[in-house]
Amino acid sequence: MNNVSILISQTLNTSNNMDIEEEHEENEKENSETEVDDTSSSQKKSGLVASEAWKYFTKDVNFKENKKATCNLCSAIYVCSAGSTSNLKKHIKKKHSEKEQHQELITNIFNKEQPYDNNVMKNNLYKWIINNQHSFTVVEEPEFIILIQSLCPTAELISADTVKRSIMDLYISNKDQIQELLMEIPGKISFTTDIWTSPSTKAFLVITAHYVDKNWKLQNLLIDFVQIFGQHTGENIKNTFVSALQNLSIHTKVLGITTDNASNNLTFINALSDWMKENDIFFDKNNHFRCFAHVINISVQNALNPLKSNLSQLRQLIIKIQHSPQRLEKLSANCRLYNIDDLKPIQDIPTRWNSTYDMIERALKLKEALTFTAASNKDLKDCVITDDNWNQLELIKGFLELFKETTVMMSGSKYSTLSATIFLYNELITHTEEYLESEEPAISNDFLKKAVEDCNRKLLEYYNKTNNACLIATILDPRFKMSYYEQNEWGNELINDVRNKFLDVYNNLYSFSKPQSSNPDDHKNSLSQRLFKRQRVNNEIDEFQLYNLLPVSPPDTDPFEFWKINESQYPRLANMARDYLAIPSTSVPSEQCFSAGKHLITDTRNRLAGKTVRACIALKSWWQVLN
Repeated sequence: MNNVSILISQTLNTSNNMDIEEEHEENEKENSETEVDDTSSSQKKSGLVASEAWKYFTKDVNFKENKKATCNLCSAIYVCSAGSTSNLKKHIKKKHSEKEQHQELITNIFNKEQPYDNNVMKNNLYKWIINNQHSFTVVEEPEFIILIQSLCPTAELISADTVKRSIMDLYISNKDQIQELLMEIPGKISFTTDIWTSPSTKAFLVITAHYVDKNWKLQNLLIDFVQIFGQHTGENIKNTFVSALQNLSIHTKVLGITTDNASNNLTFINALSDWMKENDIFFDKNNHFRCFAHVINISVQNALNPLKSNLSQLRQLIIKIQHSPQRLEKLSANCRLYNIDDLKPIQDIPTRWNSTYDMIERALKLKEALTFTAASNKDLKDCVITDDNWNQLELIKGFLELFKETTVMMSGSKYSTLSATIFLYNELITHTEEYLESEEPAISNDFLKKAVEDCNRKLLEYYNKTNNACLIATILDPRFKMSYYEQNEWGNELINDVRNKFLDVYNNLYSFSKPQSSNPDDHKNSLSQRLFKRQRVNNEIDEFQLYNLLPVSPPDTDPFEFWKINESQYPRLANMARDYLAIPSTSVPSEQCFSAGKHLITDTRNRLAGKTVRACIALKSWWQVLN
């Protein structure tokens, strides 16, 4: 605690003590003028009878001698002169009137015997099983039965089959509530999807929904964890995806879909686009987004390939230390010797570049301890890392640091990510170009240059595949707007191209203040609409121009709060922002659902039917939203 905090704390404590002392003196004076048997008048004044006062006070252990009592709410000490409790009642009335009512409620709850309701118990039991991913058979275990009967001997016990049937019923009833919630969304919905294979080799299609609610809060929700049968072709994925959306009546609200870079996802999007056209539902297949985190992973893996020999020495050292409890103990002792945080080394996973970054970062923190551990152990002397190799690891870490920060930032689901995609692509590309153009010997040497070149080439490849929605989202983010393109010297031709792409979508799909229907027939202009089309387009351009005349918002601005405040002034832009700023730039939300599947389906619990898995995982997610 700093000096200011201490001063404030002491001042408050002093102030509180003075108030208590003054009140005590005042009440002592009043007590001397109050007759002991005049309880009726004091009860009328305070609203409390004598016995009720003791609900809020505790008598001193020597109460018979000193007549002292302590307030249970604020620890103030009073003396009950001549046996009167009037000062206690006045204290409660003056200082704790609201707490008094609350305490009365608590007292009533504990004093009043609650009738046992077996249905309430069962509902809570189902939630406990789902949320903590317990086996259904837990209700048949003898110890569990004893526990329930000890709490309530009259409790009606249920079987594992009853639990399963009830959970399936809960899935249906909660699905109706989720469907109603999603149908009330004022704008479009974007999705992430991915496929997970369980230890029992069942494949599941994971689908998450991302949208902005009527209060301008970005929401994300697991809408399905459905078993997919047969080959994972684009057509099969499309059929499973469409069925899941139709199950919730949201198949007409699709704006964007974010997936990993697997080739079957391209055929999935094409098949979905064809299905949408056949069913007269508007869907732009260009709103397919390649997971930005996957792009970074591919780009950095390209960089790490030429660096394998530079990393192999460190990797071998860590593997040998981790596989020996004695060596781990020695490393821990050496950490203390060098006054280093006692941390365990991290072994990377080849398919996850960020784990390689974590391995290097941790090793650099343990540099002295790792070096001494290797040098002092004859079995590790072949793994001793030289000073040159440590310097190379420092350079590799420095190069990868921005990629790590970008991955962490773009993997979030509580804030807009698509609007930063163009900006971050350019930051990463510039980062690689600066390394390539550097004349510093440590950076320009061949070992790192080849890695950076490969990384830069892959980044540019995927950057050129970004779609117009990324440009649009950037403009709709008040932290960027058109200013981002103008101030970063994109050139007049590119700036005009970006503006025209934005206005093309804006004028055709957001020409009204309310979100447009997904049915193309509803987009056809009536005679009156055609008459006023020119004026409407002019108004839209004016709204767009006025928005861009505003200063760029600070970096810590919440874009959704901005549009909540400015919705009435820029209604068309706000509708557009509601849709485009909700699109996720990565498929991480789907991947995060894999962990739920791993906890539910294990090596010892692998016979759950696909429908049961679907219900359990969906309910756990839905209850977080519905509650």
